[in-house]
Amino acid sequence: MKTTQPLDFGEILDQTFRITKNHFGRLFMIAFLLMFPVYVIQAVASYIGGRSIIMSADPSDSLINQITQNIDSLGAATSQQNINVIISSLLSIIVIPIVVGATVYAVKHAREGEPFTVKGMIKKALPRYWPMFFSLLLVSLILTGILIVYMLLIVGVILGNPTNPLAGVFFAFFFGIGLIFGLGLLFTRWSMFLPAVLFEKVAPGFTKSWRLTKKQTWKFFGLFIILALITYFISSILTIPIVFLGNSVLSNFLSNLLTMITNIILTVGFAVMFFDARLRQEATDLQEMINQYDTKEQPN
Repeated sequence: MKTTQPLDFGEILDQTFRITKNHFGRLFMIAFLLMFPVYVIQAVASYIGGRSIIMSADPSDSLINQITQNIDSLGAATSQQNINVIISSLLSIIVIPIVVGATVYAVKHAREGEPFTVKGMIKKALPRYWPMFFSLLLVSLILTGILIVYMLLIVGVILGNPTNPLAGVFFAFFFGIGLIFGLGLLFTRWSMFLPAVLFEKVAPGFTKSWRLTKKQTWKFFGLFIILALITYFISSILTIPIVFLGNSVLSNFLSNLLTMITNIILTVGFAVMFFDARLRQEATDLQEMINQYDTKEQPN
């Protein structure tokens, strides 16, 4: 059924999980087809770097020893493995704009009650790839810069007061809480930039996102927190069996698939919020036009 009215907090969550459930197969394939090459490259690099394929423990040991060794191996990371993580992260940034764009298009069709195909959604997102990519890169650099400044401030405060390091710790804690809320609210105001680049033909889309989230900031901020907690809870439960595989290639591949699934839920929720904000803005703009027309038509 086509969505024609703005949604409240609970309705956005309900529509998010309803769309995810009803169209999970196609949403999964959109993400899987695009992310699979990245996962394969990461798996090959991990194997070359010395990881075992299935389990990191010695198969000749007892079951208890194997499980213990597998869990212990999760905390051990070589420089080669760290490099693999960096490379896979960079590759993911290249693919993410298309994954998000295709998923947002799929949510648009689902909200309008229209059928869609995996190939069709990917093709629709491709023409806006470069604007989305550079917009995402810009946001990543800005947020990274803010975090670096924060870390330098914390280190400066602690080192600048060596006689009372406890004061520096308290400052770091409270400043950290403020940073979380500050960055969270800033990200919420900017969160619609990728769909804005995709649909509004603007780049980097910050101004459009700022307008769309006006008077909706705390609601969307709360929705992001709820969705993050739900996906974290689901991920934590499903990760338990993977832990017993240790730091192996298979464990890493399954963890990537699990992360991809939870990201599907987050992306669908984010897309539902975008279209809800867009619908509200269109209604507001229409009301303003009507008010302006009525004002002009009033007799002197």
